[in-house]
Amino acid sequence: MLGMTGMTSMPSRCCVLTLSLLAVALIAACSKSTASKATIPRYDRMPGYERVFFTSLFVIGVGENEEKRRLFEDVFSRVLSGDSTYAMPSWKRLPQSRLLTERELKTALSTNDFDGVLITRLVSVDEDGGEEHAEGDTSGVRRARPFEEYYQGSYEAVHEPGYYERTIAYRLETNLYAISDGGLVWAAHSAIVDPASVEKGIDRLAGAVAEKLRQEGLVRWGLFSLLVRPGVGM
Repeated sequence: MLGMTGMTSMPSRCCVLTLSLLAVALIAACSKSTASKATIPRYDRMPGYERVFFTSLFVIGVGENEEKRRLFEDVFSRVLSGDSTYAMPSWKRLPQSRLLTERELKTALSTNDFDGVLITRLVSVDEDGGEEHAEGDTSGVRRARPFEEYYQGSYEAVHEPGYYERTIAYRLETNLYAISDGGLVWAAHSAIVDPASVEKGIDRLAGAVAEKLRQEGLVRWGLFSLLVRPGVGM
């Protein structure tokens, strides 16, 4: 009888051990998922633009090289276009892998195909709780008006030596400008900690920004946007 009891208790112990390991794995997975959630800790909608919304956006990514620029632009354009707001990455009209001139920017937008310009850049990276910002004062870059000056200031900032050194956490800055008057309509800082990859991190950040733009009524989704969207030449 004792032998039978011992034999039946071993599978029970194995079952308990297996369940415990599964619980630990699930907790770890949940912690990883929570850590990788994109957040928008700060955003501002400028006075005077309460009734403004956009249907066609020109997306400009500012990165330390052409690969990162296109990554920003392609991901943000895809996510925003999924909201039935047309969005075009700037490299399709401005393929130059250098600082774009004010004239080039204005020429690319002179066809009346777009009503807004969205510019995004990486402003800082964190590691082990320590935050690292770009060298120098970037306050002028953040609030520069018009958008051409913001873009050019951002380009110069991200090409400074040592701007990118650690990549544990990402903090992006995204500004949305109205083409009609060149004014800054909306600005946000988004963040994500410990993403599985750069691509997934940018994808989640773009998704968080798109969701906040929807909540703010700055982009519309559904058939309404498709009906009012102006014709855009590809």
